[in-house]
Amino acid sequence: MSGASIDDNAFGSAFDRFRSLVEARSGHPFRGFDEGLAAAWENYKPRLRDYALGLLGSGDWLEGEIGAGAILNRTIEAIEIQDGRLNLTNNLVFWQNRFGHANRDHRAVLEAASNPALRGRIERLLFDLYRGHADEGVTFAGLVDATSGKYPLLAYLFFLKDMDRYMPIQPTGFDRAFRALRIEFTTLRQCSWANYATFNATLDRLRPLIAQAAGLDTVRLVDAHSFCWIFSTLLKWEAEGTLEPAPGGRDEGRVLGGREKSVVAMRYAVEDTVRHAKGQIGERRVKNKELRMNAAALEKLIAGLLDLQGDRCALTGISFNFHGSEGDCNLLPSVDRIDSDAHYEEGNLQIVCRFVNFWKSDTGDEEFRRLLKLVRGEERPE
Repeated sequence: MSGASIDDNAFGSAFDRFRSLVEARSGHPFRGFDEGLAAAWENYKPRLRDYALGLLGSGDWLEGEIGAGAILNRTIEAIEIQDGRLNLTNNLVFWQNRFGHANRDHRAVLEAASNPALRGRIERLLFDLYRGHADEGVTFAGLVDATSGKYPLLAYLFFLKDMDRYMPIQPTGFDRAFRALRIEFTTLRQCSWANYATFNATLDRLRPLIAQAAGLDTVRLVDAHSFCWIFSTLLKWEAEGTLEPAPGGRDEGRVLGGREKSVVAMRYAVEDTVRHAKGQIGERRVKNKELRMNAAALEKLIAGLLDLQGDRCALTGISFNFHGSEGDCNLLPSVDRIDSDAHYEEGNLQIVCRFVNFWKSDTGDEEFRRLLKLVRGEERPE
């Protein structure tokens, strides 16, 4: 699926409008998705997904349990997230009972708990989605039929499966953004695999346009999703006459310095590495790598390591360049696992220059230090 057509000129005009709306609300220009209004509004999504996956626990599901209710209960827990301690609420699915049970997106999933036939059917589809090898389009169609086509629910379940390919959806909001972008594509009352595939492909087509317009090196699929949602919300407030500066004390306009941007970029890089390290067997085996802390703890650890190392590479002593400077990108800081066979956890991480991390690859820390000494002439080869 190639996605809906996007006119470059129409996008440029819309992006200028997006920028002006962001500044009107926050008092600061849009500079990227890891700071300012975009970060304050949208950075919760990967964190919410990680938390939901922990509740879902699909890695522990057994095919023989299908129909018993355990898979259904785990799925409900992964939907009904409201944890004040962690400041996490799942607003990607309308699950709360504020307007009556009939209006909840996961109504069919709840009702399946007391309906053995429906329970077995939904649990089979969920097992196929997260553990099986069934065609994703067929699974999506099956879930459409079993849940009465609750688009936000289905998109959320696929978002939990793979954040690199699938995004959540709220049709009314995204259709508003698409109209402003002059994209001839609608999602309202269009819940189907073809429509959802086009939705994700359209977001993917927006990524390079956003990157070029904003001067960003990388725009993820979730960033394109955030762009559309922020734009839609601000357009709605503008039309209602409620687009006002954020109340004092809110962090919507916080702008990051180069060092802070580098910390966030390193956190993204670690999360992306972990997502793609699943031990697949192809031409070579990809090592399994786990991140054994949440995003906030990882950022805190990275910042602490930079302080400890005096903003210098742990292996070479070279001073880092941080994001936003005109320096050598090879000298940007990068998270390295001291023991490449271990995981991303406290005690096994150090910050090195990007080129050092590339050179080191899977070489053991002590062996790499020995090789560096050879290069410096501090040690003679045997």
